[in-house]
Amino acid sequence: MMTAERLLIVNADDFGRSSGINSGIVRAHESGVVTSASLMVRWPAALEAAKLACARPNLSVGLHLDLAEWTCGEGNWKQVYEVVALQDAEAVYGELQRQIAIYLDT
Repeated sequence: MMTAERLLIVNADDFGRSSGINSGIVRAHESGVVTSASLMVRWPAALEAAKLACARPNLSVGLHLDLAEWTCGEGNWKQVYEVVALQDAEAVYGELQRQIAIYLDT
């Protein structure tokens, strides 16, 4: 039996950010489009996403480290949020360790 060579990997971002995003990622995975997703552990739907992933062993899941977000509008970048002061290396390190621990526990 020949196996198909993988030519494209489609990763779905923001798994766990909302139930709607989770639903879209699962639907895309089940239709054969998405093979991996990045889990945002700080958001309300993270546990739901982890449960959905456990029920789908062919969906690879990694950690989406979430420190801040920006949007661009009218040619300008605007910060939406910042979890910790990005210029504070110690705070960033602590937050990364916290998110990794949550990821490993989910």
